[in-house]
Amino acid sequence: MPFNHELWNLGQQIEDKTLPHINKHYECQFEKNLNDIFDVLDFKDEINKKIVEIKGRRNRSDTYEDTMISSIKITEGMKQIDLGYRVFFVFVFTDKTMEIELKEDQEWKCRISGTNSILHYFIPVADLSEINIDD
Repeated sequence: MPFNHELWNLGQQIEDKTLPHINKHYECQFEKNLNDIFDVLDFKDEINKKIVEIKGRRNRSDTYEDTMISSIKITEGMKQIDLGYRVFFVFVFTDKTMEIELKEDQEWKCRISGTNSILHYFIPVADLSEINIDD
């Protein structure tokens, strides 16, 4: 499947807008992973040992029971946990921003899905916590 530049650009805009808020929320100074556009996880703070992956959503938080994330992000997150990092997934819905910390003992449904028909995990929105984003 060809690379979707429009969707990637939208994701970059959401990340840029959200970054100052997550720096404040996590009390970090996140650096963007700039190796290439295919970096698995978005932001890292090496001093505070935290990593954040921001996922923009084009729907409200109550539209679906679950929100999905590709299995490669879970796999990479687990590797980073083994290296001593805390890993957070931040979902920017149209009505609110929510988070979940990745833990080694979590179990989520998974199946092949999404734009590129790859393996995704389905995280219940009910398991997410709202982040107070004050503009």
